[in-house]
Amino acid sequence: MERFYTVDIIVTNRDDAYEKVNQILHDFSRYIKLRVGYPIESENMAVIFVLFKATNDILGSFTGKLGQIKNVKVKSIPITKG
Repeated sequence: MERFYTVDIIVTNRDDAYEKVNQILHDFSRYIKLRVGYPIESENMAVIFVLFKATNDILGSFTGKLGQIKNVKVKSIPITKG
């Protein structure tokens, strides 16, 4: 069953990880309904917020791939109605 999730992605070293993160975001773009990113250039960091609509298995694949990247932290939260 598809549902909505929020996914917070923290990149603590943009030089190392940003290209890899962007590739995964591109690979899963059909499930991304909203993407907002805030680069913090002075700290070499970025915060990315994603609204994701997919099955739990697809979400697990997405967050798992992101979580394997060094200098990347990921947190997902399901959105429930009511």
